Amino acid sequence: MRHPFLSLVLLVGLLAGLAFANTMTYIESQEVTVIDPALHTDESSLHAVLNIYDPLVYPKVQEGLMEPGPHLAESWTVSEDGTVYTFTLRDDVVFHDGSVMNADDVVYSVQRLMGIQKGFSWLFAGVVEAENVVALDDRTVQFTLNNAYAPFVPSLTQLFIVNADLVRANEVDGDWGQAFLRENDAGSGPYIPVRYQRATILELDAFEDYWRGWSEGQVTHVLYRVVEEEATVRTLLASGDADMIDQWQTPRTYDQLATIDGITVDRQASAQLFHVPLNTARAPLDNLDFRKALVHAFDFETAQDAILGGAAPAQGPVPVSTWRAFGREPVAEPYAQDLEAARGFLEASGVDPSTVELDYVFPEGGNRQRQVGLLLQSNLAELGISVRLQEVPWARIVELSSSADTTPDMAAIFDTLKYPHPDSHLFGMYHPSALGSYRTISRYDVPEVSALLEQAREEVDLDRQLDLYQEADQMITEDYPSLFVGIPVHTIAFADHVQGYSYVGLLGYDVAFYDFTFAE
Repeated sequence: MRHPFLSLVLLVGLLAGLAFANTMTYIESQEVTVIDPALHTDESSLHAVLNIYDPLVYPKVQEGLMEPGPHLAESWTVSEDGTVYTFTLRDDVVFHDGSVMNADDVVYSVQRLMGIQKGFSWLFAGVVEAENVVALDDRTVQFTLNNAYAPFVPSLTQLFIVNADLVRANEVDGDWGQAFLRENDAGSGPYIPVRYQRATILELDAFEDYWRGWSEGQVTHVLYRVVEEEATVRTLLASGDADMIDQWQTPRTYDQLATIDGITVDRQASAQLFHVPLNTARAPLDNLDFRKALVHAFDFETAQDAILGGAAPAQGPVPVSTWRAFGREPVAEPYAQDLEAARGFLEASGVDPSTVELDYVFPEGGNRQRQVGLLLQSNLAELGISVRLQEVPWARIVELSSSADTTPDMAAIFDTLKYPHPDSHLFGMYHPSALGSYRTISRYDVPEVSALLEQAREEVDLDRQLDLYQEADQMITEDYPSLFVGIPVHTIAFADHVQGYSYVGLLGYDVAFYDFTFAE
């Protein structure tokens, strides 16, 4: 087995080969939980995977679009019935060990993802069987789906390709190479990891033979640092010790940074939902009237305006911008505070509030999430319901939500669009096949809604398909599985010398370091 990361000698050689070196320091508030492309689910882990590996298709970021376009797959065709997709691969892609990517690598990557059954495997569960993904030749891969599947190509932005021979050679006891890829990489992406400690740092260096090539000014060395204290994050950028900071800070921090010469604060409408999922599988949150009481007691306007800095009201689980990208307006009405109604629902629930203490979990350093928790605690106290705030590492939230026994009562979750389709926020959070991640803390399992989502996925006619998704969206909203709070303004800050930043709304794709250049 090779050493987990590059030697200093090899590292120096790589940088010398590129003839230029630009080091970028990026500050992230949440841990990089994994660097394995079959396990990632959140933004920080996607940042790692996106920069080390290549997906089969890639959103058209440079055109300002979330629509998927060619990448490792240079073209594809679809059968008339929408069940057979045939992809032609590039012939000039090499992995970090120098071997050439071929169709077998794509087939194995699908088999591995579905075999492990974690990460984004739920995207393909019930959609395609692993044995129906075949290599027709070295450059051609064919997927034969069980049925037509509306968001199939968009979902492939989350299919990252691994070096099949390398991973196979390092499998242990049928683990699909998970132990190996915990500390090693098998990618073809623009960067190679040279240091990884999930709670503190991910260090990357440019892969000289990357198939897209390199130009003067691009970032060739990345220090991706995990810093939870907001004041420290702000100071690092203001002092010039960081080049870019993440989207998880409070509005006050970005407002302060916007007053400093040499710093850009980028604010754009997002395709992100901030919500507080309610664990519908555990009493008393399994009681619909009790959930209605909680939702109607919450002060949404204060959360949207004062805490989230002008977030638009959420209208169900799907961000408004996602519906509008498909020419639709949302059908669900936003939730609003109504204390009188809340008391009525509480009485109807039959739950004695004096016997209830609910846990609200939020990530360390999450100041906005803490403030929402304090607001919720205060609001529910008016109904006699106690809320206990628990601040834990993000990795712990991911771990807790993987099991029904440990999933918390409530949690503070920012959920960004994972692939460009309403299916991301509907099937991905409310179909039981997706259970086991932070996205499914509500543990929602309603057969009528599941059937509707499955029908929508199989519908080829786009208008009918969207009708079905909106019907499911309405039903979910009326089941109150979450406090759908708001659609935050996506805000990120960086030094003026950083060029090439582009936000299109998809999870993590705005922090592709290959796209960034340093101005002279």
